[in-house]
Amino acid sequence: MTAARVRRRSRPRGVSSLPAALAALAVSVSFTAALADLTRTEVILARFRRAATAALAAADGCLAGLVAATPPGWDFDAALAGPDGVAATPDDGTLVAPAGCSATARRPPGAATPARLLVTVDAAAAGGRRRLEAIVGRSRAPGVPALLWLGGAPAAGTIAGTLDVDGTDAADATAAALAALAAPADPVSLDAWLAGEGSHVATHGTVPPFTAPGAPLAALVGRLVAAGAGDVGALPLAGTLPGGLARVRGDLVVDAPLSGAGLLFVDGTLDIRSALDFTGLVVAAGGVRVQAGGSLAVGGALWIGWTGGSAAPVLMVDGTLRLRQSRAALDGVDRLLPLPRRPVLLGVKDLA
Repeated sequence: MTAARVRRRSRPRGVSSLPAALAALAVSVSFTAALADLTRTEVILARFRRAATAALAAADGCLAGLVAATPPGWDFDAALAGPDGVAATPDDGTLVAPAGCSATARRPPGAATPARLLVTVDAAAAGGRRRLEAIVGRSRAPGVPALLWLGGAPAAGTIAGTLDVDGTDAADATAAALAALAAPADPVSLDAWLAGEGSHVATHGTVPPFTAPGAPLAALVGRLVAAGAGDVGALPLAGTLPGGLARVRGDLVVDAPLSGAGLLFVDGTLDIRSALDFTGLVVAAGGVRVQAGGSLAVGGALWIGWTGGSAAPVLMVDGTLRLRQSRAALDGVDRLLPLPRRPVLLGVKDLA
């Protein structure tokens, strides 16, 4: 076969392969374009996901801040009344929220008890926006999970005697351990205060101190008066459950051994010069002083008020102050007179 004939036979093959090559090139170009478009889409989606995540985190943080700032109590009437504290005004249901978010509150549908609050949070961050709806209620346990509840940050150098706190319940192994201290101050400063008092403070089985608004003592004393509280001398002896209710107008000076059980509310200062042994809840709106040689022992909890201003709550211990957990004692007081409770988050729903 001559070279000319070979060339003539090979031409159709070359001509027929050209369309295939062009088709392959077109497919490759289309695939590359699709891949580039997919990459751009993924970048955009990733940006949206980051924005949505940041907004959701902001909404969660806003909600957590709102719950933490809600004071202990029995209901949510103050929150529903708005910042001005007056019901039936334009700001009803408006909550004071952290920067970057807004929040409103209303009563949820259903029964009026137990007390609940329906909170809607709207937060924006990193170009994203998120809305949450949450149900806030009150804790089952009365008060706060701490042995000592202060209305303000404690002052340094106030424990010259002995402060002994036991967060475990000797009579109830199922009871969760309590903190030694709760106050409207950051936990780091509360830890520093306990450490700063050195060997004068002894803790047993306690969990770390935590931040909590002060106890609503004005509302508590109003309920106590309505319940017909008697005199401190009429209280049963320590160890009696559920005990009784007593209110002292002004200061209470204990200059002889005294024993009691239930709820003791002192409008002024509780001044211990001898010994007071108490089972239940002791509330001193004006502070507590334990003089040298004096002793205050409480199986339950001690709540101390704050008069406001720059001064710290009065807690001066030159003698001995012993606090130990007794869930049965506090539950007994709560049956006599319902105590305030902390707000707790019951459920959250992501709206958008």
